[in-house]
Amino acid sequence: MIDLILDDCMNVMKNYEDNQFDLAIVDPPYRDAKDNDMNQWNRKTIKDGRLKDWHDKPTSEYFEELFRVSKNQIIWGANNFNLPTHKGYVVWRKRSISEKFNMSMCDFAYISEGLGTISKCFEYAPQIKNRIHPTEKPIQLYSWLLDMYAKKGQKLLDTHLGSGSIAIACKRFGVDLVGIEIDSEYYKQAKKRIESENQDHSFF
Repeated sequence: MIDLILDDCMNVMKNYEDNQFDLAIVDPPYRDAKDNDMNQWNRKTIKDGRLKDWHDKPTSEYFEELFRVSKNQIIWGANNFNLPTHKGYVVWRKRSISEKFNMSMCDFAYISEGLGTISKCFEYAPQIKNRIHPTEKPIQLYSWLLDMYAKKGQKLLDTHLGSGSIAIACKRFGVDLVGIEIDSEYYKQAKKRIESENQDHSFF
């Protein structure tokens, strides 16, 4: 089952029990809205071309709740947060990005020790055109993460749904997902994208 929620994830997580989710895979904002370079990245992400405000990066309370409600975690932007000591990372190497392009060539994700201590690398080109979200990640990346770290029948959490790539990957893989998104525009665009992937309305 894929359960999509339009709300602030802090409002939602407080209603969950300890360790309610087997795995959380999250991609929270890693810089604050006032950062100038973030404003550049965030332009024209919705089809009508309107600028979108960048949400501030999460507080320590967010991570406390995330670790409370989930048994294991994969957290993108790990190099930007003060996270518990761990030994392994996931690295997404963006295959088509050159050294001269003003975009990170790779992204780092924290993996909790319950998932292992060996770092892994996945190479795949990022979505450049027709993106819903400025930090949109490909479905193939999430499918690889699920193959590596999830088991069929588990229950997953994503506190920052964004473009909805993870929801499509979870449906294909066979795990339940609660996906939370605070921004109504992103939520609508992601839901539309997911619905076009699978016209069966029981998807939700």
